[in-house]
Amino acid sequence: MSRNNLLRVTQMNAIYLDREIEKSFQQIIEDTIKHLPPSMVSPVHTEINLLIRLGLLKYSVFDKGSTFGQQLLNIKYQDISAFKKSLYLIFSSLEYVKCRCELWNPSHSINKIFLKWHILIKILDLINTAIFLRHGVKPLLIERVLGLNQIYSSQKSARTFESKYLARELLWNGFIEILVYILPLINYYKLKRLIKDYNPFGGRSVKNYVLPNREMNASTKCAHCGQRPILPHHMGCIHIFCYICLKGNQAADSKYECPICEYSNPNSLCDEVNV
Repeated sequence: MSRNNLLRVTQMNAIYLDREIEKSFQQIIEDTIKHLPPSMVSPVHTEINLLIRLGLLKYSVFDKGSTFGQQLLNIKYQDISAFKKSLYLIFSSLEYVKCRCELWNPSHSINKIFLKWHILIKILDLINTAIFLRHGVKPLLIERVLGLNQIYSSQKSARTFESKYLARELLWNGFIEILVYILPLINYYKLKRLIKDYNPFGGRSVKNYVLPNREMNASTKCAHCGQRPILPHHMGCIHIFCYICLKGNQAADSKYECPICEYSNPNSLCDEVNV
């Protein structure tokens, strides 16, 4: 593999790592100052985020010629000059200028100009992403504007993937997608009942009782979902269900049993509880 032939996934992972590192620092700062009065923190919140971003860029791009995400993946910018480093920091701060102007005077005409520039930049960013997916270079708009190319820091650490690894990943991803679609369709209560019905070693006690009245109190919970019953109904035993929980399970399984006492009503009783 050529030193300049970076994988697209490597470049995208570097961007993702940079964003996660910045979010981590922001979260640490927020946890540190969360006990301060909001009137003290809110006015300088955007400045705090700007200082975090500039600090990360200063100790990565400005000093090392690569972001922290790129350093973790052993890649860097090729021949980035001090002038381009300065422009990199300036362009990365433009979002702060836009936010500060909006907070300063939302109705000022300069905000309309910033909005138009913001829309234009987003469109150009979309076009740049399409070009990156086609050619595999310069995933960020700022890199294309400044003419920054990414290369591996050393030839030995170039990331390569074998076909066996990719096939295994695709197989597992496909299997997980199948589970995600199939598992919600399984009626576990019906499956549990069928296992008990056909278990020759497990005796089942038949409970056939119908109580005339059932009382609702502050501690009453639905026998199916464990929450406060909504439209409380019963199936003939002493336990109370939400109407949706009881009716839905009876529609899915005509021999539905109470999950607590295993009572089963052959007529699929679903009567309202008198509160």
